[in-house]
Amino acid sequence: MNGKTGYGGLAAALALSRIFTEATALPGESVEYGMQRFTVTVMSFLIAGAAYIPLLIAVKRSGGSSPVSVIAGRSKLLSGFIGVLVSVMLLFCAMETGLRSHYYASSTVFDSAPSLYFYVFTGAALLFAVHKGLEASSRTAVIVSAGLVLLMLLISAALLPVIRLNRLYPSLTDDPGTLYAQTSREFSLNCELLIFMALCGRVNGRSCRTVPLYLGVSCLALMIMTFLYFTVFGRLTPLLSLPFYTLSSVSDITLLHRINGIDAMIWVMAGILRLAFAAFAFREIVRECFTRGKAADVAALVFAAVSLGSAELFTVYPELYSISSRMMSSGMPLLLTAVIIPSLALACGAGKEKGT
Repeated sequence: MNGKTGYGGLAAALALSRIFTEATALPGESVEYGMQRFTVTVMSFLIAGAAYIPLLIAVKRSGGSSPVSVIAGRSKLLSGFIGVLVSVMLLFCAMETGLRSHYYASSTVFDSAPSLYFYVFTGAALLFAVHKGLEASSRTAVIVSAGLVLLMLLISAALLPVIRLNRLYPSLTDDPGTLYAQTSREFSLNCELLIFMALCGRVNGRSCRTVPLYLGVSCLALMIMTFLYFTVFGRLTPLLSLPFYTLSSVSDITLLHRINGIDAMIWVMAGILRLAFAAFAFREIVRECFTRGKAADVAALVFAAVSLGSAELFTVYPELYSISSRMMSSGMPLLLTAVIIPSLALACGAGKEKGT
């Protein structure tokens, strides 16, 4: 399961992971789908880009090594601290991904099947992906991303007759009182920052190229999706539980009969890949922070199985998810992590240069 990957493959996986959260909204999530949605998307990506700056500086100063490995090489105490911190955040991200995947599948293609079927089939695919490793999963992400691009082109072409540009209006905000909360929530969905932080040392060549590529593609894709929602459904969009799936359901063309079958396949695969890359990131944390190289591969498989299985806890105990989600959706845990860990890595690197 060891190995490296190119920055393009990792960027495709991270972009697919980020776009996945847009297509698999959970019940009760408060999302603005008016013109404010464009503003929220741009602002959240600007904050995400700013959050990557200290991380990219740390990676460049270390010669391509991950900040996690730099800290682990200097201090066992700090290594254990960041190991626990990142592991907990990765576990929440993975459990939420499992919950999103299950809700999406049970609302669409698995609407009449027992939950056990979903977990068995998805779990088997996830464990296989983790077993095959980072390089194979990155290649799969490129293929699935190409499928997503094709899907969006097909949907856009099929919906041309019903797109109404007059539904767009010149307003940056619809409800200024919700702008901060919506932007914070959108930023908090960028757990890809944690994945890149752990895996950047596994990239062949200049890993920093991954970030602008994945951020740019993700932002563009979310803007296109919002454009389609608003110009097709207008102000009815907030009433739809899964807007993108609804788009694919109404965009019926003769060639493929129903596009929503492809839609379901892509998002289930995207969820599996998101979980797999969270497991790869956890593997690096175990290897670097807890110096358990031999156990790291097994730990990744256990993490994948536990995170997917534990997602059912959020279904059975929704209050548990509500508490965790409120903490994470503020964006502060992710933002602080994005600042603290690279700062520690820079300090450790400076101390090493001075021989202290």
